[in-house]
Amino acid sequence: MFWRKPMQPGAPPPPPDSEAALPRELMEGIPDPAALLDGKGQILAAKAALARLFAREQCEGRTVLKLSRSAELSDAATRAISGGPVRAEVRLPSSDVVVQAWVSPVPPGGGLLVLRDLTEEKRMESVRRDFIANASHELRTPVSAIAGAVETLLGGAVKLDPDARGFVEMIARHADRLARLTRDLLDLSRLESGQYRAEIGPVEVGPFCDAALDLVRARAIEKHIDLAFDGPVELRILADRRALEQVLVNLLDNAVKFTPGGGRVTVLADGAGPSAVLSVIDSGPGIEPRHRERIFERFYRADTGRSRESGGTGLGLAIVKHLVQAQGGQVGVESGRGGSRFWVRLPVAP
Repeated sequence: MFWRKPMQPGAPPPPPDSEAALPRELMEGIPDPAALLDGKGQILAAKAALARLFAREQCEGRTVLKLSRSAELSDAATRAISGGPVRAEVRLPSSDVVVQAWVSPVPPGGGLLVLRDLTEEKRMESVRRDFIANASHELRTPVSAIAGAVETLLGGAVKLDPDARGFVEMIARHADRLARLTRDLLDLSRLESGQYRAEIGPVEVGPFCDAALDLVRARAIEKHIDLAFDGPVELRILADRRALEQVLVNLLDNAVKFTPGGGRVTVLADGAGPSAVLSVIDSGPGIEPRHRERIFERFYRADTGRSRESGGTGLGLAIVKHLVQAQGGQVGVESGRGGSRFWVRLPVAP
């Protein structure tokens, strides 16, 4: 095989165990459980941690299927050996163990399997999601009570002097912000836990985008920002209408919020090929390169001061990402000094 050292003419044959010594040493140098596979998916050499992961005394000589009892993991190994690198998240049969598998082809006709145990990470994610969901549910009742009481006071039920009214109005603003944060946390919790089910159907892009622009038009007029749509009116895409509306309005709201007065926000639609791209383009200050990779993370703010002043929760773009992915699409951002472009790619309706 490829790891054997060429024998010198007249040299004595190596000891039987030395052929596997080098690949075993290579395996031990990999941080995670790993194995070298032959062309049939049989394990030639493995790191000791791999045997511990599957509670086996040894792994050599077994196929990936016999070792793991996972047809999904075996299929990933077969595809990688005969093609290119494969990455898959697999729950092992008859256990709660979840692994991230990377399988890469290794010439001539073999493969390298690397597994990472995600079980504890998944458990902690579940605990976090449950906590957020439960806390958000518990917060809804007191927040609603505060908002109702404030609305009653501001409505004239009690005569307020100017100072008292100022304090009540401040309570109202923060109660509204807390209500939006609670709502966003609940939405994000449902999306991350897989409880959300998209209802996919054809959506006419032109009228849909015009309706979304109308929802932010009042705020745009206040800042003297021009709104426009550019794209083929006959274009149709496959999407969940309610989810896509939340995505587009969220992106438009951010664009209007961070574009200076007198600027421009455009929705651009391009339907060339099997997928369509909807872009929200603004003429704002742009996003620094160090922020772009993290802009879709929950609670991440590229401009903390301005986001807090505008009452943002820091969850809007995280919700956008999950909603787009739930529809089988992709989302991304491009930005420079001339502004930013947030784009969403979804399939074109036949």
